[in-house]
Amino acid sequence: MSVVVTAVVHPRPGLLEEALATYARHIDAVHAEPGCELYALHTDGASIVIIEKWASQADLDAHATGEVMAQLGPELNALRDRPADVAVLEPRPAGSDAGGKGAL
Repeated sequence: MSVVVTAVVHPRPGLLEEALATYARHIDAVHAEPGCELYALHTDGASIVIIEKWASQADLDAHATGEVMAQLGPELNALRDRPADVAVLEPRPAGSDAGGKGAL
């Protein structure tokens, strides 16, 4: 079963663009990781919201402990105001279009 993750990253004031650039340097490598179905960045102008979808919990675990995060994590830690707010979610499709609009 797939796994959806939301992560809200809180860069220190004035460092949003630098944090986005840090993600940009690594995002192609994340997209190439086994099981990565979605890894998309969004912002509200102060925080970065990452929406992720992994084919399995094992793929997410490999991402979390893999080479890309070993590089990206310390770079982001230097820019963050506080730890990210992370939620790991199990998709619960609903509605008549459960494979499309009803689930990520």
